[in-house]
Amino acid sequence: MTTIEERLLDFGQKEIIYRDFLYTLIREEYPNYKDSSIRWVIYGLIKKGIISKLNAKQFIIGRANIYHQKNTSEERKEIVIALDERFPNINIVVYESTMLNEWVNHQIARKVIFIESEKYFMNDIFRFLYSEFSTKIMLNPSKEDLYMYGGELNIVTQLISQAPIFKESRNIKIEKLIVDLYTKDLITEFINEDEKYNVVELIFKKYAVNVKTVFAYAKRRNNLDTIKKVISNFTPGELS
Repeated sequence: MTTIEERLLDFGQKEIIYRDFLYTLIREEYPNYKDSSIRWVIYGLIKKGIISKLNAKQFIIGRANIYHQKNTSEERKEIVIALDERFPNINIVVYESTMLNEWVNHQIARKVIFIESEKYFMNDIFRFLYSEFSTKIMLNPSKEDLYMYGGELNIVTQLISQAPIFKESRNIKIEKLIVDLYTKDLITEFINEDEKYNVVELIFKKYAVNVKTVFAYAKRRNNLDTIKKVISNFTPGELS
C-alpha cells in the first residue's frame, strides 16, 4: 500500500497542496484519526522535509526556502530593537535598499533604511527615530528628496494595510517586495527598470512565494493587472 509520504512525493517539488486536501489524504489512511492526531502527522511530514507550511491553508512539497533579508546592518538591528521597546504593538517593517544586492548585477553601495508604519503613527515614529539615531532621517520624502540628500539615510513612510510582513521580526516578506517593485515605491529607485523582471524571476527560482498573498497585496496597491502579467510568465511548477 502506498504511504502518505510516497503519495506526496509523487507531486512535483514546489507544488502547492491545500490543507483540506492534506487532511483528506491522511484520513484515507487513518480514518479514525481526530484532528489533533492529523496535526501530529502533518508535523512529522514537515519535520522530515516532505512538505513545508506556507500559511494556515497552504503547504508546499519539499523544504520551502522562506526569504529573510540577509546581511542586515547593525543600524537596522538597532532600529528594530528601539522600535520593539517603544512601539511593541504597532505594525512596522524595516528593510534596506541593499537587500536588492542578492539579485542585481550592479551592487548597491548606498544604504537607505526604509521604516514603514501605520499612517497614524508615522509622525511619532519619525520624531522618536530622529531623537535616537544620528543618521539623516526623512519623513515621507519624494524621489527628488532622495537624490538631494546623499549618503546613508533613514526614511519613514506609510505601511499599506495588510502588507505582507513578518510582524515579530519587523522584516519584509518577499511578496511585498515583488509588488512594490512594480508600484513606483522609492525602493524602485535602486534598480533599473529592465532588471525588475530578472529580479522577480530569481526570487521565484530560489524562494517559496505565496502567489495568493502577492495578488491580494497587489490589489491593495491597485496594481493587480500588472503583477498578474509579470507572474504569468512563470510556469505553474515555479509558482511555489
